[in-house]
Amino acid sequence: MPHRRTLSGFAISEQEARLFLAVCLFLVLVSPLILGVAGFGYFQISQRIVPGVYSGDVSLGGLNVTQAAIRLHSGWNLARKITVTDGYHTWQVTPSELGLEVDPVATARQAYSIAHGQDLVSEVQQMIHSADQGWGIAPVYRFDAYRARATLLGLSGQVSRAALDASIRLQGDQFVAVPGELGFTFNLDDSMKRLTSDPQSVLLGSYFKVSLMPVSPRITDVSSLLQKAQAVLDDGFTVKAYDPISNVWKDWKVPRGELGKWIQVTHTDQGPQLNLDEAQITQYLNRFDGELGADAYLDLGSALGNLGESLRTTHEVTLIVKHHPTHYTVQAGETLIKIAWNIGMPYWRIIQANPGINPDALLAGQVLTIPSKDDLLPLPVDPHKRIVLSLSQQHLWAYQDGQLVSDHVISTGIDRSPTQPGVFQVQTHEANAYASIWDLYMPNFLGIYEAWPGFMNGIHGLPMLSNGQRLWANILGHPASYGCIILDLNAAKWLYQWAENGVVVEIRG
Repeated sequence: MPHRRTLSGFAISEQEARLFLAVCLFLVLVSPLILGVAGFGYFQISQRIVPGVYSGDVSLGGLNVTQAAIRLHSGWNLARKITVTDGYHTWQVTPSELGLEVDPVATARQAYSIAHGQDLVSEVQQMIHSADQGWGIAPVYRFDAYRARATLLGLSGQVSRAALDASIRLQGDQFVAVPGELGFTFNLDDSMKRLTSDPQSVLLGSYFKVSLMPVSPRITDVSSLLQKAQAVLDDGFTVKAYDPISNVWKDWKVPRGELGKWIQVTHTDQGPQLNLDEAQITQYLNRFDGELGADAYLDLGSALGNLGESLRTTHEVTLIVKHHPTHYTVQAGETLIKIAWNIGMPYWRIIQANPGINPDALLAGQVLTIPSKDDLLPLPVDPHKRIVLSLSQQHLWAYQDGQLVSDHVISTGIDRSPTQPGVFQVQTHEANAYASIWDLYMPNFLGIYEAWPGFMNGIHGLPMLSNGQRLWANILGHPASYGCIILDLNAAKWLYQWAENGVVVEIRG
């Protein structure tokens, strides 16, 4: 009886089992071939790109030419970015901005040509290779050099870096030299030459480094500049403040480190130059306002322009103390004339500063605005000369740099037309002024203040009437004038020549 085997619950003979196994083995060996033939036929009949074909990172397998062209345009021309760099900056641009544009249809057709349109053996081999290892297709592209140049030219302004000239800087309380640094500028021609020579590598690598040209600093030697700056520190600097109202001087020695902050280097066509940092100077000098009095401050504007020359030559600068307007509270029984006399401010100026007041009916507790005493010094102050006169002593003294150089007996205004106390200034010189109201000629007239708008009181020699009569020669030393200060003729001539416009005149009670 023949031997029988059981297969999946069925009893079969050994011969049947062998036949079954042979059929299975055949199917295993033949199925891939069948599937391969079927797949090959499918891609040939459907006119699709075979599997494994790609261009860059764009996969094209299984697509027809139209579908592949759409995907290529999106992947290469729209979504792709090329990194442009100069080594310091980086920009992301599209290929078309760099003049590179992929032809999606031509590239799709090239991808389709793999395993299509050749002899059967070649087509089969190419399909097997593509499916097994992949098949890369270089994109077909067009290069527009004019577009590329325009894009690079637009980036050029962001690329260049100016060379840094050698300079100096403050280190502690000493100046040290700072060497210059190379700069660079965009080399458009060389960049275009390299891009034009191999645009495909830029497209495939998505990277392009532009060319730079070094730019040398104009100034490399600052030894003379360093020497000048160091000399300023070594010589030191003193700020002097002069208050023409109080005739008080204050001095401040500028610390070495602070002085160094004042000095800055500016670069001009002639090279680096030493200049002053006015912001630093102002910040430093404003600290001293509190030492000058509640209403006083330093006038920096008129001195800053000459400060550089002072640093190089005299090593000191004189600043004039200025004064803010103030307020005065009227006391019981005070009149405006009395207030004006006591504070040294012409009557009319107080009225002008307080519109609407009744000067003949002041009220106790009323607050008056008092103009700045600087209003009485309209010209630049000469801090080296000063005229002082006393109404009570009927005497005048002239000082130069604090030293008495001359003194004279005078006559001032009578009671009904008094000379105003205060701090004033020589404002005008008239060799022989004429007062029509009194028919007087006033030789060597120095105008010092307006007793009323347009009416100048001053210092002059013995007046003379138009008929030739000389007045008051025998009463010098006693009030005699209508408000002016009278000297003998020789004294008036000397003072006229000695006191330039701007000299301060202090009139005491």
